[in-house]
Amino acid sequence: MADANEKRKSAPTEKMIAAGKAAAERHGVKLPQDFETDFDVCKQFLDEYLTKPSPKALSFAERIATDKGLTIPDEVRLNAKELSAWIDANK
Repeated sequence: MADANEKRKSAPTEKMIAAGKAAAERHGVKLPQDFETDFDVCKQFLDEYLTKPSPKALSFAERIATDKGLTIPDEVRLNAKELSAWIDANK
């Protein structure tokens, strides 16, 4: 039986790769080396970038905040779902 701490040897799924490519494009970042062949590298990238709001969403929220004299809470700036909810509540 493999050690639980041993790095996974399997490749990421096609859906993971597609989601990662979309997130990289949305955030304007390069995919890490071994992204398409190493499950753990792919998962780590997805964990980081799927929860971050896109620059476009942040820009839109900042325009709303400026126009309405509001402040976007720091924790909202860090999470795409929370930022989306903030935008919906304040547009």
